[in-house]
Amino acid sequence: MSKDSSRSSAKLSTALNRLAAARAARARPATGFVSQPEPRTIGSFARGRQLVQGNFLFAGYLIESPEANIWDLPMPDATFEEALHGCGWLDDLAAVSDRAARIRAQQWVFGWIDRFGGGAGPGWTPDLTGCRLIRWINHAILVLNGRDRADSERFFRAMGQQTIFLSQRWRSTSPGLPRFEALTGLIYAGLSLTGMEAHAAPAIEALARECATRIDPEGAIASRNPQELLEVLTLLNWAKEALDVAGRTPPGALLDAIARIAPTLRALRHSDGGLARFHGGGRGLEGRLDAALSATGIRGVRREPMAL
Repeated sequence: MSKDSSRSSAKLSTALNRLAAARAARARPATGFVSQPEPRTIGSFARGRQLVQGNFLFAGYLIESPEANIWDLPMPDATFEEALHGCGWLDDLAAVSDRAARIRAQQWVFGWIDRFGGGAGPGWTPDLTGCRLIRWINHAILVLNGRDRADSERFFRAMGQQTIFLSQRWRSTSPGLPRFEALTGLIYAGLSLTGMEAHAAPAIEALARECATRIDPEGAIASRNPQELLEVLTLLNWAKEALDVAGRTPPGALLDAIARIAPTLRALRHSDGGLARFHGGGRGLEGRLDAALSATGIRGVRREPMAL
């Protein structure tokens, strides 16, 4: 595909995402929780303290701005901006969970709703929306603590909008990690939010198909990137746990994919708990690999050669 064709395709995808987001805003909103999964996302107390102090380290870029709202920061790179819109920083603020961290979590989440909730900004992609929904659901208690009813309604309305957006646009994501992010977020929301239950079953079926077709017999993915594979396993663990909490039986393809991936990642684990680095992958967030492997309950290590 030529560069011009790629740019045209990206512009079309952005336009379709914004249209879907705008339509979703007019749909019936979520009104509360059916069931709320226990927070499974792992945050770093040290990173959370840095955020509270105004040190923003994302995608290898550090911006020091103690008084800044996170959405007013200069964006040095698209990956930096994407990291903000995925809201993974909520994990770190939740790890601190003091008054200062709570204030920032609430300011930044409601700031996102005010500024981007209508469908604007780079955060309206299915993969980022899936990541964002998982964090908002996981840390809803932190976000809503002390807020009034109007804010609670705004929060649930925004989550319902994003759920409907995901149900319409997850198929547009690239196969692999982005699609797993979108579908896991949709499953989380469908199982958790009142009025969104109808989206759960199709998303579960779609995730099972992706597990069967995108995770090869050796427990690898097409990119052969170990860090991406770790993120996929983490998402599949979260999906399984959310299904367990909701009293639903995880599909066999999901369980089989977890069983294939875990021995492969264990074989790629260094003694310090980090991942082997190749095909563009890093060592992974501290503690993420061991937590993901522990969650599977699988102890084996893949012995046969891996085509990574």
